[in-house]
Amino acid sequence: MLMTDNSNSANKSDSAIALLEPTVSNELADVEHQVRLLKVMKNLYQVDQQTKFLHLQAETNSLLEQLQALKGQRDSSS
Repeated sequence: MLMTDNSNSANKSDSAIALLEPTVSNELADVEHQVRLLKVMKNLYQVDQQTKFLHLQAETNSLLEQLQALKGQRDSSS
């Protein structure tokens, strides 16, 4: 009878583990999905920041050229 109790306990433990495995597996898949999502968002954020920087750089270059042209006009009229 003691053997039966041990085997019942083992079966209950196995059943509990079997019930937990899909949950753990699902949680692991969720965490992996979140990690991939964060990496994608980080890359998109970096691309967005790079795009903004390039636009600002182009605008700065344009303003510098306008300033130099105005300075050239002022120097030639003096």
